[in-house]
Amino acid sequence: MNRHATARAIVAIAAVAFGHAGPAVAAQETALERVAAELGYTYSYLGPEDAVSLSKPGIIVLVRPGERLFDVNDRTEAMDGDAPRFSRDDVYVSDAFVRRLRELAARYRTSAVRESAGSMSGPAAGEIVARPVTGSITGLVVTQVPGRQAVYVRGKAPAGAAITLTLVSTMSVELPDAVLNRHHVVAGASGAFDADLPVAPGYFRGSIITVVASSSAGVAPATTRITMKAPNQDLPIPADDLPRSIR
Repeated sequence: MNRHATARAIVAIAAVAFGHAGPAVAAQETALERVAAELGYTYSYLGPEDAVSLSKPGIIVLVRPGERLFDVNDRTEAMDGDAPRFSRDDVYVSDAFVRRLRELAARYRTSAVRESAGSMSGPAAGEIVARPVTGSITGLVVTQVPGRQAVYVRGKAPAGAAITLTLVSTMSVELPDAVLNRHHVVAGASGAFDADLPVAPGYFRGSIITVVASSSAGVAPATTRITMKAPNQDLPIPADDLPRSIR
């Protein structure tokens, strides 16, 4: 075999090895919104964090495109398989992560059944079933709580809607916005919700706190903001007055 024939043979072998083997071993991916619907999670997009929240009674899972770390309630885990990726208006996740979500759904469903056994009747006994909710979050208002580094948030949403309140701090033109924390509330029978939220760790006088209220995909979010003042700025405190002798 001459050297040209040998070169062609090498190219042909490489094409078989790399061109055909790739798709056969490529990891399968599934749209996260579809997975959420199948497993009974409420799917919510958190704009300030460019993340997706999956929630159901007892559990909230936070997934960020491009990151293999994800949050389960108050702890952080590392997922098996590829990191989630954003494509075609949805987040796509690996089969390994779908299995993990299924395990979590089963674990917390079992816990919910044990806690509420006997409190319901019929086919859905012992299990809270999330029903599709549509509408908008309206009347979102935020005020600073006097004497504390906290804000009070209130608004209205469809009755029974699970609401995620995300606090974002804008501290300086030189610094990027920072997500301070997230809190979860449920709208009451009248649709009203409220929460007293600390701004930790954003203790920065003069910063702008943006509150984003989001819910499931069928509920339009709302945003409002406030400029933080000193905790007792509007209260005259004699100890703060300088003695006349040193003015």
